[in-house]
Amino acid sequence: MRAALALALAAVAAQSCAAITTQPSPSPAPASTVAAVITAEPTPTVDLATTQPPPLPTPTPFSPCPSPPKHVADVRMAPICVVGANVFVENSIEGADLHTLFDQVVDDLAAVQREFAWTLRGQPSVNVFASMASYTTGLVHELGYSEATAAFVAENSVAFFEPDLRVILVNWEAVRERRPIAAIRHELTHFVTLEACEPRCDLVPAWLNEGQARLAEAAMAGGEWRLARVRYEAASMVATDTLMPLSSLVSQRQWNNITSWAGYYKYQEAARATELLRADIGGAQPIARLYEQIRRGQDVARAYASLTGRTFDSFVDGLAGRFTEGVPAVPAIVTTAGPQAGHGVGYLLYNFSSEEKLTVRVVGRRLLETEEITVSPQGAHFAEIVDRYPSGLYVVVVTSGDTVIASTSFEKRGGRPIQLRD
Repeated sequence: MRAALALALAAVAAQSCAAITTQPSPSPAPASTVAAVITAEPTPTVDLATTQPPPLPTPTPFSPCPSPPKHVADVRMAPICVVGANVFVENSIEGADLHTLFDQVVDDLAAVQREFAWTLRGQPSVNVFASMASYTTGLVHELGYSEATAAFVAENSVAFFEPDLRVILVNWEAVRERRPIAAIRHELTHFVTLEACEPRCDLVPAWLNEGQARLAEAAMAGGEWRLARVRYEAASMVATDTLMPLSSLVSQRQWNNITSWAGYYKYQEAARATELLRADIGGAQPIARLYEQIRRGQDVARAYASLTGRTFDSFVDGLAGRFTEGVPAVPAIVTTAGPQAGHGVGYLLYNFSSEEKLTVRVVGRRLLETEEITVSPQGAHFAEIVDRYPSGLYVVVVTSGDTVIASTSFEKRGGRPIQLRD
């Protein structure tokens, strides 16, 4: 294997090389006692200097909104008339971005209601801020958070839903280059959950609430890279024995108290568990069927048993095994489409030892990169070859000392990876 790999590297490296820049995995967030729900969306390791230009305006027409503008402290917000929601956008967001936002909210509202087979009774308020600074201002003046709490939430989220006020805030600066833009759908999923579970929202565990919202992001068209991360990072948690018991993810307080690396991976575990729960229930609208039972007073365990004919204990006991089904049991690399509107190629290392130190070499036409990394405590690491780098054959080799641990090759064509060999 090493001889063949060396030949592949030599063939690609024979071309002229230029440096490629990637960023390390997200730094662990500090501990917090914030009692609200934080959207810990995955942060693609992308050099921000190489992000794509904004998309062209869509042909979707929307008329000027007769609703009056508003001010959030010194931030001026203009309304966008979206049927079924109160949407305000900071004035500096305009042109193609405005069209993108309009289309996304319209699509998201339809998708979340379809998922739950639920017509919203109320109208969510969605406030889209142009920058981290104005997003922080919104957290203080729209939601009433202290400066310290707002600063922490802004640093550790890209969007935020305040359940008591039924208000969603979005940091457009943080999400505008990601495709699909999933943060709004995540938060709207929380909104519809609070209606669909009445009058027994006390029966919805945090792992289901948050897992469904994360899964909604991954299930969007173009969200395959997110779904790959959910599945393979959950498998990597099993390999590193870092999987958390679902019983430790039931209350929102339990959920919010899990921070640092585990604060990200809890979303991946919850989303994968929710995906399997949906599969077990089956049918065209499994989540709608589950929430119908919850509204009738059945907790998730009883609802699962009545809908599947199996015990919930069997579901919980089988999760670790199902997380790893079809996933190689050895350290490996999986490639995905890139997070930037499908451009570039993402690659995920998984099943490595907890916090293992590795060398990653990426060789392609006219470029060579060697990077020293430390994988997460859950044994995974995500990086990206962004779209501006040349198309053609790429080889990714992961070594520990002189030992090749894993490798993969792919053809980069317009950002869609084609697997060649491992």
